[in-house]
Amino acid sequence: MPEHQRPRAMVSVNINGLASSRRPHPKRRWRNLIIVTTTVVLCTSYIIYINVIGTSKILSDAPTKNTLSNVRSNHQQELKNHHQRQHYQYQNSPKAVECGATPEDDRASILFDECFCHPGWKGENCSTPYHHHLTDSCKAYDDRCFFHPDYGVARVSRERWRGAQVHEDKTWAEQRSSDRNEEHAVNFENYASVVIEGLEGGDTSSSSSSSSDSDIFGDMIEFGAGPFTQSLTIFETTKRSPKSITLLEPMAKTYMATVHACRYKDGKLGNLDTTVLPYAAEELAVSEEGQFDTILLLNFIEHVMDAFWIYDIAFRALRPGGLIVFHERFWPGYDGKEEENKREFDLHPIRLNERFAHWMATEFDLLYEKEQTEVWGNMGYYWIGRKHALPMSHYVSQLRAKMDDHASRLSNAGWDERKVWGNIYNGRDLEQSREYMAYARPSRVKTICEVGFAGGHSTVAYATANPDATIYSFDDFGKRELTQLAYDALKKTKLDLYLREGDSTVELPKFSAAHPDVYCDVISVDGAHHAHYPDVDLDNFKYLANYPNVVLIDDYHSKDWPAVYEGVANRMKEGSMKLRHVSASSIIFRGKQKQWAIGEYTLLTVVVATMQLERLESLREILKVTTHHPAVQHVVVIWNGEEMPAEVYQLERPPNKSARVTVVHQKVNSLNNRYDPLLPIHTGAVMVVDDDLVISKETIDCAFGAWKRDPSRLYSFGEGRSVTSSGYGYKPGGLPIGDDGTNFLLPRMIFHRKFMSVYFESHNQEVRDYVDSQEAHCDDIAFASVVTKYTRKSIKHIPAPYEDMAKKGLGWNDNRVELRNECAKNIVALLDWTMPAVEVGQC
Repeated sequence: MPEHQRPRAMVSVNINGLASSRRPHPKRRWRNLIIVTTTVVLCTSYIIYINVIGTSKILSDAPTKNTLSNVRSNHQQELKNHHQRQHYQYQNSPKAVECGATPEDDRASILFDECFCHPGWKGENCSTPYHHHLTDSCKAYDDRCFFHPDYGVARVSRERWRGAQVHEDKTWAEQRSSDRNEEHAVNFENYASVVIEGLEGGDTSSSSSSSSDSDIFGDMIEFGAGPFTQSLTIFETTKRSPKSITLLEPMAKTYMATVHACRYKDGKLGNLDTTVLPYAAEELAVSEEGQFDTILLLNFIEHVMDAFWIYDIAFRALRPGGLIVFHERFWPGYDGKEEENKREFDLHPIRLNERFAHWMATEFDLLYEKEQTEVWGNMGYYWIGRKHALPMSHYVSQLRAKMDDHASRLSNAGWDERKVWGNIYNGRDLEQSREYMAYARPSRVKTICEVGFAGGHSTVAYATANPDATIYSFDDFGKRELTQLAYDALKKTKLDLYLREGDSTVELPKFSAAHPDVYCDVISVDGAHHAHYPDVDLDNFKYLANYPNVVLIDDYHSKDWPAVYEGVANRMKEGSMKLRHVSASSIIFRGKQKQWAIGEYTLLTVVVATMQLERLESLREILKVTTHHPAVQHVVVIWNGEEMPAEVYQLERPPNKSARVTVVHQKVNSLNNRYDPLLPIHTGAVMVVDDDLVISKETIDCAFGAWKRDPSRLYSFGEGRSVTSSGYGYKPGGLPIGDDGTNFLLPRMIFHRKFMSVYFESHNQEVRDYVDSQEAHCDDIAFASVVTKYTRKSIKHIPAPYEDMAKKGLGWNDNRVELRNECAKNIVALLDWTMPAVEVGQC
């Protein structure tokens, strides 16, 4: 390959500034380097970048400013010359030759081993030309020469890109401190899933509060950091920091010199080990895959020159299993011509559509996902995910073969393949099945439940993505011969499949009652689409939903399928479900637009511990309120004592338009039992209440609503107290909320269930033993101290209404305050931790 077409070389540097022959550690190759290039680079004419022992220096002239030209007559050749550099990565691959992603053809780009045709080309292998505006010149506010109907505008000329950089420079010279940082934090639920996921991937077993700081993020890179970065906001919000942070930003030198509030003005981001790379991502060479543990792509792709190339660079830089935090604006209906917002056009040359957005997200195990319509009619897409080891193309190719095999069995038995498949799984348009497989694919998915087996096609998709999962299907056998034939054929493949015949609105509650241990990780609702059926199916399934869960909703459309749409709307209104995103296919099915939705049940478990029969009536009142709340999936009653009375056991009942009640008998009398992670809890949220509280629907609405906005912290609606090394601060009616001395609230708590696992880690055994050894029963102080130490976040008070009957119980004693005073001192000493002041929250 000609020298001028190669990406920049990377050479390690020792502390004397001399090139070192020693091969650097893979994760340091991007950080200790001198970059010298003979290419005319995108934002500077010549750059020398040196990083020496954590100190960053950038030596170069400021980026050249260029104005946006109204006429770009040479854009076609310019694009071809520029994008030839990408092809070196794939020029020897069969896929590149197959779809023309070679320097000679330049008909396509490759991303995740799949071909994307360039403007002017279409078809499976991008071999069919079509008339396109590429033959014309782009004009002012008209990018149709770069537009492709499959995905929008993904590549623009260097001239178009450089013009956008000029406008970007002017924008940040005017803005002072933020790039929608606070807005992004809210839309990511304060990045709670990152903290929660740390419990899975990080080390929570160490007694050091800082030991797991970098276990979540590791070595991180932020693409398109701007002057303010998003990463620093993430670190401040999550109370976690990375092992190292790399900031890639072509305008970095300008921002450091001219933007007063630039967060890395001295070359460092806070006190972190920082590397600043002041050039465009297109100039970045990935010498080895998996160089980073975490990448941030927030409002970045819309600023680049070649989205395919940048996505490829970014995703290859992320290790398998690595974390990605992603947000971008996508543009439904955009055709390359700007009619209204000229500023958006000037700043953001890349305009991809929502179908591309959903396609790309299938390559990741999504831990969090949110989609919303924004001010200009564009779609804001937020998600956090982990990179899969294999691309989805691997599963799509398998699905085609398995669908053909399945169809062959059906057609051999006399079924017309076209009538059986319709236009959903027709072997050509696989958008919906691809998404369904993506959500069924993660290894944590053990159980898949579906209403609407029919010919078994969706079951084939799930089994292709996750052959080890157990699948429970419900079908009314409206086409008995077809359904039985398909079921028999799939059972011969050794699939762990169970098919239940009958009306799903009746059979689901029966199944739930008979199988109290079955909870579904993926739920597919594709039964009858009319009358009450979708609404009842969606209501029944919430009592079978595991945590985390994904709900796949076929034919979600307000006009064409109103019963399905209204069923989802009812769940959202009651607070038991949220929509993650809505997808539309290019096909028409039965004369209607093919559309589906991806949802998620957001549910609550209430835990109540008791040991006194005289409190049974109070407990029944709690059950009356909690079991009929639409967002409560389960109420767990813990009986502490050697013998469990029959009256308590009789409180158990299966779900049937109300929450399940389970009674757990704990012979060891300990209030630690109510935080036991082995309790039958299948929701993300857990609310612990005493058995002598009077609560209402409004109590649950307030507490659960606050928790859903940020599940990464502990909430309570109890009275204020103080817990310090000096003892237990108390006064009748509670200490003032918001006062610096108030750092603890009585246990009317709601929290994420994974905090129970933190409390029961082995290094907290001494704390739990101490709780059981004294009479004040300070489990509430111990649990809150352990959780706040892990999260680095204070308890947040929420003004949920309740009444405390103040009945004598386990923790009641004439000298209770004195006992808790001693308890507070000892727990603070054992954990070497004092809780921060309580924050004031809202419902």
